[in-house]
Amino acid sequence: MKKILFLFLILLMIVVMAACSSGTSGSGSEGVKTIKIAHGSNESYHMHKAWLEFEKDLEANGNFEVEIYPSSQFGNDDEMVESAKLGDITIATPPSSFLTDEAKNMALIELPYVFPDRETAINTLGGEWGQAQLKDLEDDGLIGMGYLENGVRHLTNNTKPVVTPQDLQGLKLRTMQVPAHVYLWNDLDAIAEGAPFAELYNNLSSGRFDGQENPISQIYAQKYYEVQKYLTLTGHVYTSYVPVMNQDFWNELTDEEKDEITTAFADARDFQLGLIAEEESGQLEEIKNNKDYPTEVTELTEEQKQLWIDAAQPTLEKYRTELGAEVFDEFNAAISEARK
Repeated sequence: MKKILFLFLILLMIVVMAACSSGTSGSGSEGVKTIKIAHGSNESYHMHKAWLEFEKDLEANGNFEVEIYPSSQFGNDDEMVESAKLGDITIATPPSSFLTDEAKNMALIELPYVFPDRETAINTLGGEWGQAQLKDLEDDGLIGMGYLENGVRHLTNNTKPVVTPQDLQGLKLRTMQVPAHVYLWNDLDAIAEGAPFAELYNNLSSGRFDGQENPISQIYAQKYYEVQKYLTLTGHVYTSYVPVMNQDFWNELTDEEKDEITTAFADARDFQLGLIAEEESGQLEEIKNNKDYPTEVTELTEEQKQLWIDAAQPTLEKYRTELGAEVFDEFNAAISEARK
């Protein structure tokens, strides 16, 4: 009997110790909550630096510990979004176009030449229209934190200077795995294929693709200029990241903790916007003047740029039909309002 009682007490102690050592997902020691952030870019990219700023601000009050996982350590963007829904990570950082299953009208953001300039894009996403898209994410277990800039996309290739859309004929281009992107370039007679971002440098180096399109800061950070000879400043699409947080994690926070996160994110966003404005012109000059990897840069005239805008119209019409004229017109109205 004593032996049975002894074994029972040992078992009880093990259960109690296990209960004391475990906590809810996201909890650290002494009530400190852990936030795991995942994204696909490397540590030199401005978006990663924005998250470092977020980490610094948020950890200052001692309520949170932030862990940042760059370079697709949690898989591609779709996989990171699913991990955020499941709570395996706290925050994923996908481009807006990877959230169209959850908020279908986000497909409008990355259509070609819809924003006349960067400032208008930022103001549109920061306004009522952009906030409404974030709200739609809540039905799928995600909290849209806001928008972090990816940038205005430009074309590189390893074959020839590209000045007009006609020059694209036959070029094998890697695009994001986004229907609107693939449709645009195929409609312009390129041979476009969506492929994972993490594999892009090797795919360009091996010759699987002749070219690709990305913002200057991404071309610079990922060193695509090492394996590409020509850069055309097409400015065809504005892209934005939409950090999404696990909804259960958010709902368990106090109002004070939510305010801390909201404030830290707003500060990180503003920090990033300033950093991009400061970095990109210098990065472009470095690409132009790199003697080890010379790159021929083509800057389009207004007339040449208009050829690209005109050539992109079938893509816009396709999405106007798919999403509906009313949705499309509301988006254009928001853009017009943001320009005032």
